[in-house]
Amino acid sequence: MAHIARRTEPRYGTRPTMKDVAARAGVGLKTVSRVVNGEPGVTPDTEQRVRESIEALGFRRNDSARVLRKGRTATVGLVLEDLADPFYGPLSRAVEEVARAHGALLFNGSSAEDPEREQELALALCARRVDGLIVIPAGDDHRYLEPEMRAGVATVFVDRPAGRIDADAVLSDCFGGARAGVAHLIAHGHRRIGFIGDRPRIHTAAERLRGYRAAMEDAGLPSWTPGSPSGPPVRSG
Repeated sequence: MAHIARRTEPRYGTRPTMKDVAARAGVGLKTVSRVVNGEPGVTPDTEQRVRESIEALGFRRNDSARVLRKGRTATVGLVLEDLADPFYGPLSRAVEEVARAHGALLFNGSSAEDPEREQELALALCARRVDGLIVIPAGDDHRYLEPEMRAGVATVFVDRPAGRIDADAVLSDCFGGARAGVAHLIAHGHRRIGFIGDRPRIHTAAERLRGYRAAMEDAGLPSWTPGSPSGPPVRSG
């Protein structure tokens, strides 16, 4: 029978404080605060003692107090549809790189295409005082974000526009892309061109369908979509 060894002492200790650093370095709390925050008024020898104490104790500055003083967290929240989706991996990485270049940290999470989960996640990020919020919307009503935006949370929607509020958005030209793609097929002699897309309530899917139908109509061809009759096609429009 296997023997399982159990620890008799706590595995984790307590986090060292500025008071611990001050005691070890033999200085006052204000001196430690000046060193930690890069403020002037500390001699080189004293600063070295404080930094040696910080390293020896493994001290990390508590940014919560700084947030209360300055009102900014240098963080950005990103609400995605699904982190496993290949589209959102590069998008998340691009946002992270820009945030990092501006000295900000990125927090992200997935809504799983669930409007309630999107709202819960977005408001949770706001509750943690993110300075900015980027949302790939799952829902079509974003009035719940109006108080946060009025409070100063810079908010941008990506890939799909916000619903029922006036907000900045970065959108792809799904209509133009679909129309150009279908026009390319028609120019190469194809005539029986079908369309398979996502749920029509999704903005990007609706725009692609609209682009497909526009290109087919421009060429005087019938549209084919899932659910179309198997017999002779009926012209769209």
